Amino acid sequence: MEVKTLTVAQNFIDGLDKSTNTKVYKCIRLLREFGKKLGMPYSKKVGNNLYELRGLGKTHVRLLYCFEADLAWILHGFIKKSNKITNNDLELAEQRKKILAL
Repeated sequence: MEVKTLTVAQNFIDGLDKSTNTKVYKCIRLLREFGKKLGMPYSKKVGNNLYELRGLGKTHVRLLYCFEADLAWILHGFIKKSNKITNNDLELAEQRKKILAL
């Protein structure tokens, strides 16, 4: 599966420290390989055609993404500091999904 990343999400990924960045790219490779079949502990559905890619490790990084046919779009990235994804993060990803008209 092809994975595309919005510029703002790519900037977030590029700004991570090297160790965390490596773990995030491992998760993205898994998304490319398994696509919609990728599940826990790496991926979890969090909304209507909205999923979180879960970078595990010392720093818990989350990338919110959606699918369009045989393509995954990474919409938003953040460092998770609590057990629940904030409404602001979910709303931001939903807004970006609407901009893509998905």
